[in-house]
Amino acid sequence: MRQKKEENVEIFKEKLILRRKKLLSFAIVLAFAILFILGLYVYNLKNESDAKELEAKAYKYYFGNIKNQNLPQEQRFLEAAKLFMEAYHKKKNYTYLLNAGYAYDMAGQKEKAIEVLNKVENSKDLNMANLAKIKIAMIYMRNNDTLKAISKFNEIINDHSPIMKDFAIYQLAKIYEKDNKEESLRYYEKLVKEFPQSPFNELAKNELEKK
Repeated sequence: MRQKKEENVEIFKEKLILRRKKLLSFAIVLAFAILFILGLYVYNLKNESDAKELEAKAYKYYFGNIKNQNLPQEQRFLEAAKLFMEAYHKKKNYTYLLNAGYAYDMAGQKEKAIEVLNKVENSKDLNMANLAKIKIAMIYMRNNDTLKAISKFNEIINDHSPIMKDFAIYQLAKIYEKDNKEESLRYYEKLVKEFPQSPFNELAKNELEKK
């Protein structure tokens, strides 16, 4: 009987030791997980802070608020674009990409601008995508590539996001004024009917009254 009790005590001790080992292993894994999450948080926080600094510096170049005022305009915008791109690589914020696209365009690098803006256009953020499409369309307009501009404006009109949709409709109405008066009027009517609060509403009404 005594031997059996001693055996039971030994078994209990072994189970207790085993349980302690499991708890220790779990505690070690948990500690590493916490350290990893904490490290990731600090890393992201640092990247976000760095991105903000780069963004602020980029805006200074973009708006000309820099010490070297003799820097050529194209070079100034190019520097702004590069800084916005660096900010994006630190923190994946599509605002940085959009601004980079604008800056590349101002620097006279339309191909690079469209390349960057296409990344925003393909994002899941429909509002940002529409802003990028508008800029791309206006680049096409400026370079007399009207068909591509029309295509972009139509993409915006057919998107779910209302952002810049009234502007796209107004631009299409202006484009068609030259060669297709009826189509132009149709877009003006669409603008008046669907966007009564739009800043382009009165302009569209004036055009309809003229016709």
